[in-house]
Amino acid sequence: MPKRVFSNRLVTRLSVVLTLALVPLGAIAIYSEYDGWQRQRAVLEANLISRTSDAVQGQRALLGSAMDAARVLGPNLLDLSDDPIACSDYLADFIDQTGLYAFAGFISAQGQMDCVSSGERQDFSGSDGLEQTRKDPRPNFSFQPLGSVTRQPVVLVNFPVVQEGELQGIVSISISLATFQLISTPSDPDTGLISVVLVNAKGHTLTASGRADSAEVLPDEDRIDRFLTKREGVFIAPSISESERVYTLVELAPRQLYALGSWSSDVTRASFTPNLWRLAFPVLMWIASVGALILSVHYLVVRHLRHINAQLRRFALGNRAEFQRLPEDAPAELREIDSTFSKMARLIRRDEIEREAALQEKTVLLKEVHHRVKNNLQLIASILNLQMRRLQDAQARAILKGVQTRVRALASIHRTLYEETGVSKVDATVFLESILRDNLALAATQSRNLKISTQLDPVIISPDKIIPVALLFSEALTNALKYATAVAGEDAPELSITLRTEGHGIELCLRNSCSAANSEATDSGLGRELMTAFALQIGAELDMGAVADEKGSGWQIRLRLSEGTGESDAPLSDTESKTT
Repeated sequence: MPKRVFSNRLVTRLSVVLTLALVPLGAIAIYSEYDGWQRQRAVLEANLISRTSDAVQGQRALLGSAMDAARVLGPNLLDLSDDPIACSDYLADFIDQTGLYAFAGFISAQGQMDCVSSGERQDFSGSDGLEQTRKDPRPNFSFQPLGSVTRQPVVLVNFPVVQEGELQGIVSISISLATFQLISTPSDPDTGLISVVLVNAKGHTLTASGRADSAEVLPDEDRIDRFLTKREGVFIAPSISESERVYTLVELAPRQLYALGSWSSDVTRASFTPNLWRLAFPVLMWIASVGALILSVHYLVVRHLRHINAQLRRFALGNRAEFQRLPEDAPAELREIDSTFSKMARLIRRDEIEREAALQEKTVLLKEVHHRVKNNLQLIASILNLQMRRLQDAQARAILKGVQTRVRALASIHRTLYEETGVSKVDATVFLESILRDNLALAATQSRNLKISTQLDPVIISPDKIIPVALLFSEALTNALKYATAVAGEDAPELSITLRTEGHGIELCLRNSCSAANSEATDSGLGRELMTAFALQIGAELDMGAVADEKGSGWQIRLRLSEGTGESDAPLSDTESKTT
């Protein structure tokens, strides 16, 4: 069914109207449900972030105190940097007094760590970390699985000492991983928090508490980097092992330290997904309303309208049987329409009977007129024939012969009109073929060796124009049969006749072969004057004259008629060639 037809149906339009009426209520319901879910999700996210932050309070305080200590130690160590022994003793006393840190050291801007709390001096002049700190001197945290001095897993707190925009050195304090494990809060599976890790600004893991299977509970490094761009929030993403989990990210130190919590997706996933059933409730209401509307409209209106439409279609196709009335349970308005259509059908049937009778009488009278005109014309032709037999003058006989030919052509036209079943539509092909047969029969001697090709498309011409067209064709055909001669290289003269539609009109063309010398003889005479008069009578364009083309030299008559024409319902005929 075409899209436009479907959109014009009553049910479709009522469904659209009902939908527009329910849209505000549905939009309010969906927005209210969605807003409530958003509020619930915001509260849940805030709760998860808070619980993640609480789970790492000890580690956060430890790393914060280490960073503060490094900040305080920086100026003092810079003053003692000229005396490595005094500087090292100072750091050793600091480590002994705090009891929380495993090691402390001061790395000069050149990469030499001569001031250490314990152990040997170290050379970091070629390390990538030092070069990066020179470019971006910011405090940072890092993890060493095997410390260069302590020989155990440690978390490093690095604080650059900068004076007048120049890096003077780096205070580095390491905290053993065992210390973090002592102060970490054990995970509680009942709360859903299964693991919490501390990560630095680069996304590298510093410490972890809870489940040790990082592939199961942590995302890959690329996803962690994307999380860090948000700085804080709740994310749903697959872990390294492709198991979906809920992650919370808390910024503990601005752009330096973050806590990443991994939650059981079975516990929290449902809370981050809207209740589709509640959101779909307005849609279900709309479907139910439209369904009820369609059923009611179909039962009360559509089925009765289809009944009326079927009766009207049957009537339009010519079935004049009595209308089948609507049942009594149909709405009164539709029964009134059905009654009106029944009355109208009876009136139309009565008028059709009267018109058919009048048309039949008119057709019979018109056919009788054509029949009598045809008989009279044949009688005139016979009288002319008798008169020609009495004449001795050849020129007079030739003149009467031409008159007789034109009278016979006119009689042939009226005979064809008499034989036609309808007089309002006339197929020009029938007239032209009839005139062609009659002329060939009269000029049997001339046309014995003539090659004739015809291409006559079925074309409808109004009765008031068909007679001038037929007479013009008869004159042109008589002229062609009279002057047709064979051209050089051919054994017989040729005659081609075409009738075709051209835009909103028709084109009739006759072309006969003749030599260039004979073409001058065809350019004068009564036939030319008659053809010109016939063309002017019907407002047509007439062109005639000698032609020379790939077929050779010849004479061509072309008539173009643009008004009062139309295409026939009959299929187009192919070119028919015959030789007489």
